[in-house]
Amino acid sequence: MATKPDAPRQLSIDVAASLAERPDGLPPLAAYLFTRSGTLLAQQPLDKGGNARLPASIGAEPQALRVIVGPEIPKDLLDIAELLRRGGVERHLALRPGIERIPPLAIAIDPGLIKIWLGALCLVKGTLLKQVISGGITLRLPVCGATVDIYEVDPWPLILPKLPDIDIDRIREIIDGPWPPIDLPIPPRPFPDPSPIRARASLRPLSPGAIRGFNPQPDPPRDATLPAALKLAASASRPALERALVAHIELIRPILCWLFPLWVTKQKIATVTTDECGHFRTRIWKSFLNPDQPDLYFVARQRIWPGFWVTIYEKFPIACYTWWNYACGTEVTLVTTHPLAHACPPCPPIVAPNNWVLFMALGNTSVWRIHGDNDATAVGTGGFHPAKHGLLDGTRPWGGSLRPRLEFDSSLRSGLGVKYYRVRFKRPSEPETAWRPSTEAINRHYTQEIGGDLILQQYPLGPNTVGPASHLYEIPPALPPVGQWSIPNAVLDTQSALIPTNAVAPGVGFDTNGLPLGPDEGGLWQISVELFNAAGAQVDPEALGIKWRVPMSDDLTGTITTRDANAIGLVDPLRNRMVVTVWVDNNPAFAQIDAPTLNGTPAGTECGVLTYTSTSGTVATPFDAVQRNGFATYSFAVIRGAGPAATISRFGTASTTIGSPPPIPTATAAAMLGACAIAGFSENLYVRHLATDGWGDQTQLDRSDVRAFVLAPTGLAP
Repeated sequence: MATKPDAPRQLSIDVAASLAERPDGLPPLAAYLFTRSGTLLAQQPLDKGGNARLPASIGAEPQALRVIVGPEIPKDLLDIAELLRRGGVERHLALRPGIERIPPLAIAIDPGLIKIWLGALCLVKGTLLKQVISGGITLRLPVCGATVDIYEVDPWPLILPKLPDIDIDRIREIIDGPWPPIDLPIPPRPFPDPSPIRARASLRPLSPGAIRGFNPQPDPPRDATLPAALKLAASASRPALERALVAHIELIRPILCWLFPLWVTKQKIATVTTDECGHFRTRIWKSFLNPDQPDLYFVARQRIWPGFWVTIYEKFPIACYTWWNYACGTEVTLVTTHPLAHACPPCPPIVAPNNWVLFMALGNTSVWRIHGDNDATAVGTGGFHPAKHGLLDGTRPWGGSLRPRLEFDSSLRSGLGVKYYRVRFKRPSEPETAWRPSTEAINRHYTQEIGGDLILQQYPLGPNTVGPASHLYEIPPALPPVGQWSIPNAVLDTQSALIPTNAVAPGVGFDTNGLPLGPDEGGLWQISVELFNAAGAQVDPEALGIKWRVPMSDDLTGTITTRDANAIGLVDPLRNRMVVTVWVDNNPAFAQIDAPTLNGTPAGTECGVLTYTSTSGTVATPFDAVQRNGFATYSFAVIRGAGPAATISRFGTASTTIGSPPPIPTATAAAMLGACAIAGFSENLYVRHLATDGWGDQTQLDRSDVRAFVLAPTGLAP
């Protein structure tokens, strides 16, 4: 009959850590009990005297235990490896069946270790951004609510001894030279493609210059920058070579990071969540095993769908994206292009007096760049030119759908009772009754957690009818009802109104002869912003101390300093509104290539052949590039055969009428033919309209034309 084993008996392990002193700033310490294999059995913080009592079970089998005294560690990071990395002091203990009492365990803490613990904390801070491209413009928006895992990577003194001899021989070969050309255009590919075997097989042609895009790795050096000691070590023993590599690791690291990614190991040491601006910061423990600065690697995750986490930032090879010798407290910028990453509204700090309203931009283009809206070009200054009023940078008109971007001080809603705004537009020459309101639905998005899942919700801003006023939009609150603001669409989630210029001033095209089909619809338009209280009554901003502002910067990133809009003539105090003027031009361009001529004789329209008796004759290639207000540029090229070299090329500004074409390009028949006796040519004209909506060019207003002809000697032509 089987006997029932004796139940485990409970005893205690009294730990006494001797601390000669406990200086201010020393982190909390604890005693931990692990099995030999690293399973945590118990933990207890040390009291003021350095004592702790750990429970232990005595069973029928002998046990080998490990007692470690070290800093307290959060549960999500607690394991024996992390404890030893932080300098935990370890003692081994054997417990056998029948033991009645466990003697107190005294652990001496070296004063030098206490100094290490005092200086072990390192501030890590950074920003996680999502890079998006809209209309050809690159944006970097903060990624909020993401989890950033911070890893420490083995330093190179630990990596190099792990490399097999074949890799060491490769390093010798690279150092001994010739150094690979820095401009060899062979871009690296993410691991694991190519595989390590194929990567090593193609080491010689790999260019160190090809890894210049790696962040945060520096440019690799040219051959002349390699120290003589490193060159000599290429033929020395392996230990000597390893020492030389470590001594000059800053020079050789860009090469090593790409060639040997497999031998990099990492350990997670912290987890932190990004705030509404994508910022993260935490304090990590420097490794007791690595006296150098920490070498950090970052991975970011975000909960995208209900119950589903997606890794939105994880770069390979690890060694190329490691922040080697991270300087504590410096900023780390992580940029993801993952399509599923949820971005949040940009939140650059705005420098302005209290109670401000900032007309930030049209689309993604700063108002400060509009002629008439900055100190240098404001009306009444020597830099103001009426013909440039409202043009972007004084040269480009606006067109398409304009999307004003407004920012509001949170005090307007919370302290002044101002809850709504209205955006309207009209021509300066039109009466006050002609103001047209923005009627497009404007929304913001936010994410909230429901049942552990992240859900995207819509917050409508308007238009609303409130009391006597219509077409009002709500000033976005500082925070959504729950959760946090999100930007699934950078264009729609940053607009505050929509002005359809192509509906009110659609522009007039040309007929087949290049003549305009109607009067010019381009010209100045005004955009006004007004404020209303919760009852729908328009407020007097000056009486409430509200300041109208514009950004004093062409760039909308970083800190936004602002300018008093009233001081540069953008405020209508009699009607309690701010007014920005823009020049709108939706008139399309016109492109037409006329028949080429040889000594004044045009090519036939059916066969398109020019015949020559002498190669000294002159070939002319006339064309028309027109935009009725001159807001276009053209590029013209004549290509022989399949090209790509052009025999004739011209670039310039489009004419304003069909009767004033650009100068006609000409060339001799000999220059056109080159080594050919008979040659075919294509004429290519592209007229690029300069209009923008603040996000991108209005390419629908561009025009192009193509024509072909043949140059042949008399008698051989059809």
